[in-house]
Amino acid sequence: MSIQIHAVSQSFHGKPVLEDINLTIEPNKIYGLLGRNGAGKSTLLNIISNRIFPSQGTITLDE
Repeated sequence: MSIQIHAVSQSFHGKPVLEDINLTIEPNKIYGLLGRNGAGKSTLLNIISNRIFPSQGTITLDE
């Protein structure tokens, strides 16, 4: 199963957290998500897991 992230953006209280994120996560590979505090790592994972919804863009799960 692959995860395709296309043009995902998210903002909180008018402040952008994620801007135009494009990423494809392929099966049978290991990925790391690195960044400083406040970079949007948890926000991206919450969007992928459907806990919050992006302000714009799409997340697609393919099998």
